[in-house]
Amino acid sequence: MTTLIHLSLSGNYHESLQSLTDLSNLSFGRLNHTETAHLRRNELVSLIEGTTSDYLGIVDSQRLVDLSELNQLNNLNLNADQNEIYLLPFDDSGLFIQLIECLPPVAASLAMNPLQHALVLIPKSAFSRLQEVPDSADLLWHILILLAQAGVKSRSFSSTELPLSSTSQPPLPDLAPNAPGLARNWLLNLLRAYQPAHDLPSISSPADATAMQAGLLCLHDYLDESHQFSQSVQNQGLHQAGDYWHHIMHRREPDYSNAKYWSRVVGYHPVHDLLPERVRPLFDLFESQTVANWKDRLLLNNCWSLNTFVDCCSECESSQDRELSQFARRVQWIEMLLLLQKTSLDATTG
Repeated sequence: MTTLIHLSLSGNYHESLQSLTDLSNLSFGRLNHTETAHLRRNELVSLIEGTTSDYLGIVDSQRLVDLSELNQLNNLNLNADQNEIYLLPFDDSGLFIQLIECLPPVAASLAMNPLQHALVLIPKSAFSRLQEVPDSADLLWHILILLAQAGVKSRSFSSTELPLSSTSQPPLPDLAPNAPGLARNWLLNLLRAYQPAHDLPSISSPADATAMQAGLLCLHDYLDESHQFSQSVQNQGLHQAGDYWHHIMHRREPDYSNAKYWSRVVGYHPVHDLLPERVRPLFDLFESQTVANWKDRLLLNNCWSLNTFVDCCSECESSQDRELSQFARRVQWIEMLLLLQKTSLDATTG
């Protein structure tokens, strides 16, 4: 059975949209916004009610190098039952793919905004699973979380199956963030209400399940809230993940001496074995000698040192070196995502 897809594009697309024409299974429309995050509830409801297609996708055209790549969706083989959300990752979304494969569905949807890392196709029928369409900033992300909570599954294509070239990476969390604004209260409420027991297939280490909550909050800059959860499981868990999140929270406050205290509490963690290999390629992305100076220190003996990275973050703050800060933010992002995955695994196997 043939499935029909409708894509609505935001962004400055006036010239590039000319390369797109409606095909047998694929149609295109325009949004009056430069970013998908600006989409409001009444506009989305109109889109849902107005389309006769089976799947709806909202596309930020500024994230794609070549909009004509979207034409390949015309031959996409989708589930005719329309019971799954499809994720078509951009070519730079390896960490996102790994995350959604490793985390339980609700945690994965909370951890990263899928729309920043993939083209998302939502079956029209899935919207009926919502009690109501929310009216919030990042509306589509909010809806994807609610659909995950309602049990709607997501399936990811690989970037080799359907390549979509992206123009740039989405913004990364700051090393020392300000508190998120009121516009993100919807996310804070969902993070606070998250119940690992309803998401994980089983829990054998309750302390690590609690550490997952600390990690999700820390990932989105809710440091005080994260602190409450990590502090409640001090010295507990298979690899003391709560203490590791406690360390990261203090590093990001920033309270470097306290962060170093908690690094000593953590001691060894399996993520330390993974970080050197993941961080090493980052040095090739920066020409700055300031960044290069940290290579031997961070990768000494191919073993990760929490305290050395604390010193790196401290230098970012004192020097205000732009490239070093960009490098450290990439390292921090990799570290937090790897730790969140390991925390989730420990919760089920601890």
